[in-house]
Amino acid sequence: MEGRELARIIRRLPIEQPITDAYQSTQPMGASRPGGPFRDQREHLVGWLSEISGPGAYNRQATNGDATAAYNHFQCAPGLLWLAEALGEDSDVVRHAARATQAAPGRAASQCAAIRRLIPWSRVEDLARGQRRRWLPW
Repeated sequence: MEGRELARIIRRLPIEQPITDAYQSTQPMGASRPGGPFRDQREHLVGWLSEISGPGAYNRQATNGDATAAYNHFQCAPGLLWLAEALGEDSDVVRHAARATQAAPGRAASQCAAIRRLIPWSRVEDLARGQRRRWLPW
């Protein structure tokens, strides 16, 4: 799946996600802030994906625009939780992933790795494809 395709799917997802919203209210790392670079996690992810083929705002090395690479390099635990929850991952799995970040070291990379162990790219891709099928005309 290309990053642009995932971004199109994400744009249709609701911003408010109760588990992520609760998590984000208690975890300052990665949380959107008024006046910050993004208003919510949907905007954060769409922005990340729209720039994945080049250095973007994070001055990263260029990639091939693949959504797998984008997911595996995104360093915002609330964003990863939001994505899984918005795509329809089981609530218990999202809650478990949120708890796993609290047991991980305080670095964003460690927290995101804890989420990815429970919600790997293959699962996110399946959920995203399921969302896409919902919008296709029959």
